[in-house]
Amino acid sequence: MNRITVFRYELKRLMFSREYLLLLAAVTAYSVSLLRGLVLYGVNYTAPFSLLTFSTYCYSLCPFFFVLLLVLCARQFKTSERGAEAIIKTTCMPFHIFRLVRYGAIACAYLFAMVFPFAACFLFYNLIFNYTDFGILLLPGVLIVVPPSVFLFGASMLFGNRKPAAIYIMLVGVLVLSAFKIPLPDLMDIIGTAAVQALYEGHDHAFSAAFIAGRFVLMLVGFVSMIISLYKSKQHYT
Repeated sequence: MNRITVFRYELKRLMFSREYLLLLAAVTAYSVSLLRGLVLYGVNYTAPFSLLTFSTYCYSLCPFFFVLLLVLCARQFKTSERGAEAIIKTTCMPFHIFRLVRYGAIACAYLFAMVFPFAACFLFYNLIFNYTDFGILLLPGVLIVVPPSVFLFGASMLFGNRKPAAIYIMLVGVLVLSAFKIPLPDLMDIIGTAAVQALYEGHDHAFSAAFIAGRFVLMLVGFVSMIISLYKSKQHYT
């Protein structure tokens, strides 16, 4: 079975699924709302393209991003998906390779949903304010969104295989943290609440060293979790 063909099929199934389209529409609508109601006027008397305003924009979108990611991960452990995996086991494609192809499809579908609001904001800056120095904003935005995404993805693949309910527990945790703006230590600041709060308090030059270190830890844990889940798949089905 051709891996590229399987990847295209899995990606198409994800991106045209009802859950994905609904959540993508929600992300798009909320990003437009933020651009018109938050970014346009700046945050806390700063410019619309300040680090505080852009970080707040990314931070506000994080719950939508993470819910979309966790829903995509939860799809992989539905009964119907288990049936598809049973079919794959009878083919010449190693099961852990099939899992890796699925991981790639989830990552691409999620990346599209994540990049779109970033591109919309930068286009907004260019059209409305003639601002094009996006480089100084891109890295902080990536630090806020990408490392916890990798962590949640890895944890979902690792624990969801045994207990799919674990993914929904993480989803509830994300919603609670974002709804109540619960601050966590910099090393575990998944949503980014503490980092954005520090910017509100006047630290407008860079994130703290502890926050950046925590981002590297989250990414490391996420990648290790993915590798372990693939290794377990290979051991279980060989």
